[in-house]
Amino acid sequence: MTKPVPPRIESPKSFIALGARELIILGVALAVAIMIVILKIGFVMRVGLVVLVVGLGLSVAFGRDRQTGRTIEQYLVNLLRYQTRARFRQRGAAPTHQPRRAMHALQPESEEADHPEPAPTRRNTVGRTYVRPLPLGPGLLLSVLSFSFLAMLLAWIWLGGLSEFQLWLGRTRF
Repeated sequence: MTKPVPPRIESPKSFIALGARELIILGVALAVAIMIVILKIGFVMRVGLVVLVVGLGLSVAFGRDRQTGRTIEQYLVNLLRYQTRARFRQRGAAPTHQPRRAMHALQPESEEADHPEPAPTRRNTVGRTYVRPLPLGPGLLLSVLSFSFLAMLLAWIWLGGLSEFQLWLGRTRF
């Protein structure tokens, strides 16, 4: 079977290209962000935590695995299933060991194997707009953490952090 596997068909979206899954995840992230705003901690910490929670909510809602296109919960379920699988040792049946053929000695069986068909490209369209999922990975997590740190830094500067930093340096003006 040398033909490419067709893309997985997703259920139709319910509200402006958002499905129920995305709406639930974004609603939970927004509710947690509102609870963080109510907490009695420093303003700078609240800003950083709110940006972090909303960013993680957005990345979980719209993020997909690069290779398979699975959502984070599908990826975690498959990882858990793989870690809890039954394991056993398998030994060879014959005591004689035959050498393997070299890889370059294997020849393709037909002309189709030399020139495989390109995999079909799948695009989720909303009107004339193409919707691309975010690639899940450490880069996305680093981006969310960077935005959170930047928001905390801007809130600290806005609350007078620059003048505090100038006093710490012993200068009144730069």
